[in-house]
Amino acid sequence: MRVAALRCFFCSAEYPPGLLYFCERCGGTLEARGKWDAAALKDAVAGANRCGDRRGAWRYREMLPVSDRADPVTMGEGGTPLLRAGRLAETLGHDRVYLKNETVNPTLSFKDRPMSVAATKAVGSGLAGIVAASTGNTGVSAAAYAAKAGLPCSIYVPAGTPSEKTRLIEIYGAKIERVAGNFSDAWRRALEDARREGLFNVTSTYLNPYACEGDKTVAYEIFADLGEVPDWVAIPVGAGPLLWYCLKGFRELVEAGIADRLPRMAAVQAEGCAPIAKAWEAGADEVEPWGEPATAAGGIADPLAGYPRDGTRTLRAVRESGGVALRIPERDIPEYVALLARTEAVCAEPASAIAVAAARKLRESGRLRPGETFVAVITGHGVKDLDAAVSHPHLPHGPSAPAGR
Repeated sequence: MRVAALRCFFCSAEYPPGLLYFCERCGGTLEARGKWDAAALKDAVAGANRCGDRRGAWRYREMLPVSDRADPVTMGEGGTPLLRAGRLAETLGHDRVYLKNETVNPTLSFKDRPMSVAATKAVGSGLAGIVAASTGNTGVSAAAYAAKAGLPCSIYVPAGTPSEKTRLIEIYGAKIERVAGNFSDAWRRALEDARREGLFNVTSTYLNPYACEGDKTVAYEIFADLGEVPDWVAIPVGAGPLLWYCLKGFRELVEAGIADRLPRMAAVQAEGCAPIAKAWEAGADEVEPWGEPATAAGGIADPLAGYPRDGTRTLRAVRESGGVALRIPERDIPEYVALLARTEAVCAEPASAIAVAAARKLRESGRLRPGETFVAVITGHGVKDLDAAVSHPHLPHGPSAPAGR
């Protein structure tokens, strides 16, 4: 995709492509806009469907905002499996449950998709380095792709970030800046330093309009593997760009004449930090910042302090799709970590496992009807946040899966 402009999501103001993170008119987040080739997207989807022929996310490079001459900074991200979850489906009480298993990406999370795009863009633009705020997965991915690209990297993390993640960041050679407070505090520090030093900020809110485009490839792959648009796609969200761009990917499939409808999107949050779900429940048009997060799902513990319109953007995507925003009780989160591991042998971090909870809640509310297809995107591996999963007082023990209810 040749980027013609950066367009504000909120007021539609347009700017030339460049190093810009916010609209100069209203302060809104931006989206890369440009020409793309519907035939190329059709060919890429068809190719992914033939004999298991996979080349990862870069199969869809025509849809990504990089130069035709760019040499991708890649470690084989994307091309992750879509798993039919039979034993899990039996426990949840619904027969068509699939897992999009993003835990098998090079650094064990979906963040490798946007980070590969970001590193490729940074090298092509001649930028001097990369910075990011992170609760862990973004930092690990940014550090790895910066190392692959030969760029210096600084990662700003909340003081309570799990040591499994900070050690991995350090192994890749990135500099860690520990920030007192929560993710929003780290977000502000990273933004300040990136602006001052002219570095590429790849924080995985809606901040970087180029990197976020990599998330669309999740939608392309789900469609290619399933052979149709699923009825529901459930995604764990903090700010929510993965959900928004996944929906954009399905929208592009419709625009190209490949698909005939959009899925309904379920934005899944933990009870201890759920600003988007709270706004959806209240019927509000705008998302308000959350207080201090208190959740085991650290990977999505984003209170949106200072940038609540990121949540509003996600809320609009949920409503556009006819979907729902859910909050999962903290006491239930370890149950779903164990459920995934013991039925489908997928080890997911708490922030990822809650996507599975959406199937049960949607079925019980009548929104997920018999025969409909449900896809849960498992965004990150549990090995990077084991303490939160296994030390929880409500974690079920023993070989059996948690009982359905």
